Amino acid sequence: MPPSHSPKRPAGAICMKTGVERGMITTLAVVALLLVLLALPGFPSDHVPVVWPHGVASLCSAAVLVAAVPSATVGRQDPARGWLWTSVVAYVALLGLEPFQLRDPLPAGSTPWLLSLCLVAFGAVAVAASSPIRAGAVCAGLDAALAAVYAGRIPVSHSIIDAVGLGLLAAGLIAGVRVLRTRADRADQSELTAQLLFEDQRRQTAIEAERVQTDALLHDSVLAALLAAAGHEAPGRATSMAQSALDVISDADQHPVMQPSSVPLGAVLAAVEQDFARLRRNADIDLTPAADTELPVETANALVSATLQALTNSIEHGGPSARRSAVAVRLDRGGIRIVITDDGAGFDIDTVDQERLGVRVSILERVRMAGASAEIRSAPGRGTTVVLEWHPTGPEQPMTRRTPVLRIGLIPRQQLYRVLAALISVAILTAVSETVLFSRAVGPVIAAVIGLLILPALLRGARTGTMHERTAWAIAAGGVLLCCTATIGLDPTAVDCVSIYWYTCGVLAGAVMVWMSGHHAPPIVAVVFQVAQITLWAGPTGAIRLGLAAEIVLVIAGLMMHRAVRRVSAAADVSAARQRELTSRQADLDAFHLGRRQRLQRANNTAAPMLRHIVHQQGILDSGSRAECRILEQALRDEIRGRRLLNPAVRRVVSGLRRRGAYVQVLDDGGLDGVPSDALDTLLDDAARRLEALDSARVVIRTGQPDSDTAVTIVASTPDETAAALGLDADDEVDLWTNIPRPAGASIAG
Repeated sequence: MPPSHSPKRPAGAICMKTGVERGMITTLAVVALLLVLLALPGFPSDHVPVVWPHGVASLCSAAVLVAAVPSATVGRQDPARGWLWTSVVAYVALLGLEPFQLRDPLPAGSTPWLLSLCLVAFGAVAVAASSPIRAGAVCAGLDAALAAVYAGRIPVSHSIIDAVGLGLLAAGLIAGVRVLRTRADRADQSELTAQLLFEDQRRQTAIEAERVQTDALLHDSVLAALLAAAGHEAPGRATSMAQSALDVISDADQHPVMQPSSVPLGAVLAAVEQDFARLRRNADIDLTPAADTELPVETANALVSATLQALTNSIEHGGPSARRSAVAVRLDRGGIRIVITDDGAGFDIDTVDQERLGVRVSILERVRMAGASAEIRSAPGRGTTVVLEWHPTGPEQPMTRRTPVLRIGLIPRQQLYRVLAALISVAILTAVSETVLFSRAVGPVIAAVIGLLILPALLRGARTGTMHERTAWAIAAGGVLLCCTATIGLDPTAVDCVSIYWYTCGVLAGAVMVWMSGHHAPPIVAVVFQVAQITLWAGPTGAIRLGLAAEIVLVIAGLMMHRAVRRVSAAADVSAARQRELTSRQADLDAFHLGRRQRLQRANNTAAPMLRHIVHQQGILDSGSRAECRILEQALRDEIRGRRLLNPAVRRVVSGLRRRGAYVQVLDDGGLDGVPSDALDTLLDDAARRLEALDSARVVIRTGQPDSDTAVTIVASTPDETAAALGLDADDEVDLWTNIPRPAGASIAG
């Protein structure tokens, strides 16, 4: 389940929204400079030459217009929007100065220089204003002021077309910035949620892995030492095991050591060579073939510990005459397999008691939590085989900062293709309309037919997102042919940027579609040919006068923005990877403190006095001490097998039952995992009160299943002594069978 606390951005994390805004401002800065450079050549012809004070002031305002935009990104993480508004004020100053120096009327075919510079002002307003309504109102005012400045100096039809076109352009800019911001903000929120989920899951995984390792450590050291002292193990052996166990649990106050990420298996084998040397008296062990294999430290430790435990179990339960071996082999692609076999007594796996922690904890769980696999095959009278395997799966793939869907959704490729396809379709219709209504020239009709022939290939590329190289070059060839025919029959002195946009915009839109499919050379060839054709047809300044240069600048701006978003995404992914690494380290530290230290400290408090007594007595104990060893071993087994079922009250009552001679099992099946700590303490206190009154020979305390309404089940029974004395089969007499319900409001898995 997702974490309940509110998202908070980690220090140093990359903010997608801020990065996108900075990318937009950087793009706008480049566009502003290019547009001013394109507009300057027409400045002398449109203005009265004697009004130089106004001209100087206009050029200074244009310089401020350009310089203020990049200043918004200098030395800050969040853009300084005040500089963007400075750019808007500079444009307003240009509008105020323009009427005092314009020719009346303007020369035929000229394009007002403030017409292209308004794109800079619109872009600055769209990025600086947080409210789309406010941005729309400011852009509408600038559009109206621009129309008023040039009213009467250019044809009315052109004024109307320019005003409507600029209004639509402003609306598109505002909407585009709004969409980018919204999507980037959603991406940031999704990343934060994903990061919190990753932190929570990584912490839980680390704690669970630490718990399994600590359980295996306690089982292999402390529990084994207590059982050895309580049984018939040689005193010397019991003494050495007790001393080793003391060394383990007295290490609870040590700080965690950050180990390397991987290690050769041989290095781990060398660290426990003494343990293997003891086992070689009863088993053939050959693990050297896999000694050079590099694998994660946790995995190597788990596999070696599981091998030791499997051999120990075989020696203890397989029979003294059984032949046993442990062999390691290296698998393809760097994996390893360790096979431990014996031909001893064997056992029925389905009947293994859950108390058999050597099988469940030291082998199965520990290996699984370390990223490997363990399989046990056995049958009565047919021996036992334990197979441990690890396969490298490449670097860990944790929850990523954001999925590819979010990246694509930031600037939706399919939607962009649709817009470009719609623009080409409008260009085709406009070319035909231009011929029918005005020019009566054959060139636009031929160009429209060529555009119709190219359009299906472009649309297929739009749907699939890919395009064959031959198709890309074929489209480029069609664009070149279109350029050769589009202006046939047209008079270059009679057209302007408004009446020829269908040709310039149509070719550029197709070039962008091919560019976005991954092919860069074909669209560059087509655009260069178009610039050359326009220059030859309309004169050296034709590309500027007819708006082609400004349109190319806008295309470059769009590609720059797309690249900026990709770079921000890449930087954000690097930042997220670093954050995941820090999270993993912190999770390991938390797991050490919340898991290992507390568990070892409790084991130290419980078992250390008896272990010291075993060492002091050199393993020779009286019957009372042996009984105490069994009780302590069971208590520690409870800590492993019945984690959530224990609190001080339950521990005290269970210890009392065992000291009275009862056999008590405490089994946690995960049914209390969703119960809050306060409710859990109340529930366990209730269970302890019910246990106190029992005088049964056998008591089982068990959690309900995770999807059950039952929290705890207590079953107490006593054997039928009369039937046992007569040698008759008889069921135990049940003294108590009670279910404690799950507290109201506690979650149920499922």
